[in-house]
Amino acid sequence: MATENEIIFDILEDISSNHISDDIDIDERQIMYKFNVQRSLWVRNELNKTGRTIDPFTVQSLGCVDLEVADTSDCPDLPVGCSILRTKCEIPKTVELHNRNAITKVGSVDKLNYFFSFVSYQQAIFSGNGKYNGNSVFAFLHNNRMYFKVNGAQKKLLRKINIMGIFEDPKAVSNFCKQDGTVCYSKDDQYPISSWMLPFIKEQVVNQFIKNLQLPEDNTNDAAANESNAK
Repeated sequence: MATENEIIFDILEDISSNHISDDIDIDERQIMYKFNVQRSLWVRNELNKTGRTIDPFTVQSLGCVDLEVADTSDCPDLPVGCSILRTKCEIPKTVELHNRNAITKVGSVDKLNYFFSFVSYQQAIFSGNGKYNGNSVFAFLHNNRMYFKVNGAQKKLLRKINIMGIFEDPKAVSNFCKQDGTVCYSKDDQYPISSWMLPFIKEQVVNQFIKNLQLPEDNTNDAAANESNAK
């Protein structure tokens, strides 16, 4: 595995080794933008295949996310009088999959003995009305935040939450902190990718830059040289 800094260094080295130009100026942010795009494509294509499981190395944690009481008008389809919490901040966009969401875990960091069930917004409308799931917490994504359909006791006790998943831009996770206050992701942490994908994606990104950086052929000078030699 490799860190983001190591990936950037390797890509710059590979580009330079092709002697494209004596003066190569590439923004590191551009390198990681292209790399993140390719990573999302590879992860999506892999997980959309039948029977594929999520590689834990691709998963990131948002650490300790604060909750707040949500206005019921945010979710007008939920039953009147329903108690709703939501994350105080927006959740980074996850990799899009065909038949499932790239959120892999939602749970409390307060060691509360609640069962969390991650559902769609449509499922949340009818969830929690059964005989055996009245004490469950139903989490769902809505308006770029994570919402929680809870009962009265849970509304009073739940304050922080942990969310894990495969996010499109790994760097977006750096905006979140663990319980001890340290950031959840930095350029010196292991980049969230399957080890077998890494060399293939690096090669694709390098080839993209090489193609863009290659100097156009000087056909004018070549034509003049050929004409001079013909005389």
